[in-house]
Amino acid sequence: MAPSSEPAALQALRRALQGEPADPVVLVQSLVHEELVEEGTALVRAERRTADGTWVAQLTALLLPLAAKAMAKREAGWQLDSRRAAVRLGYAKEGQALDFDEGDVHAILLEAFRLEGLRPALDLGKRPRPSLRLELPLPEGAGGLAEWAEVVFRPEPIEPPEALLERLNGRLPEGLRIHRWDPHPSYASPVGELAEASRWRWACPAELADGARRRCAEFLYAESWLWEKGGRVEGRKQVKQLDLRPLVLDLRWEGDILFSMTRASSSEAGNPLKIHAAVLGLEPAALHGLLRLSLDLRPDPRLAQAERFEPKLKNMYEDAVLLGGGSNITLVDDDDDEPLRLG
Repeated sequence: MAPSSEPAALQALRRALQGEPADPVVLVQSLVHEELVEEGTALVRAERRTADGTWVAQLTALLLPLAAKAMAKREAGWQLDSRRAAVRLGYAKEGQALDFDEGDVHAILLEAFRLEGLRPALDLGKRPRPSLRLELPLPEGAGGLAEWAEVVFRPEPIEPPEALLERLNGRLPEGLRIHRWDPHPSYASPVGELAEASRWRWACPAELADGARRRCAEFLYAESWLWEKGGRVEGRKQVKQLDLRPLVLDLRWEGDILFSMTRASSSEAGNPLKIHAAVLGLEPAALHGLLRLSLDLRPDPRLAQAERFEPKLKNMYEDAVLLGGGSNITLVDDDDDEPLRLG
């Protein structure tokens, strides 16, 4: 496997957290120089239990105020940050990757980004996390050929998508592959809000086929199909009844292969293994290998109303005119001790 392309400052911090002697002041200076203070703080938080406590405390005392300042600066310029790039990744999860759940895929993608030197932007949470979200994620045991992940990079990768996909796929385990790299405006709707239906395929074992076909016929004939689903009602764990009939839009057989379509826009869409199992009268584990073939998406209304969502540049233009007109304006940079006077 290719060597890591993670920024040098973070690689040095990782080695220090693993026991390599290092001066905390030098580490912090390198993180500041590479604009990685927040990422370094998150790394220390995640790995601090494996390092010397006194050393970590000293490092943390240096990092925390710098991280708070960096976050405040990032929040102030979030809407106008031209270095951010929103990308929609299309990927497949099949074969040996079927046993990965949502958390596994999320962690694997972040690790691939890290090793290839790609920096997901941090969100605006209290403890900032990388801006990576799996849309309609699949549970362990289910796969898909048209899955989606949405990520925001900062800065924008400069390589062509083809080269990036080749490098990233070289980091991914067997059965997990990225096949699309679609940049999109930061104001675009998430895939989860656009999804209308999922189309599935399941190869039914021969010994289960007769019973499964019979249950499908009963389901299609029924006006309702109640399923007891565990969940929360008014904050308390309870069993509630869910009618699956409106959620399953199509069931058809080609030999022992079941093709189905389920509604994706409903908040009750839930775990596809459990929904199919409830229809077929099987345990969810028997549906191992259920594969999403495609996802039907409606057009994104936000893309047709770009003027409502794009940052307004009018005030920026007016400021530029003032600066060019000889006005006495003082600019103060938080990182400088002395103000810069114009005019």
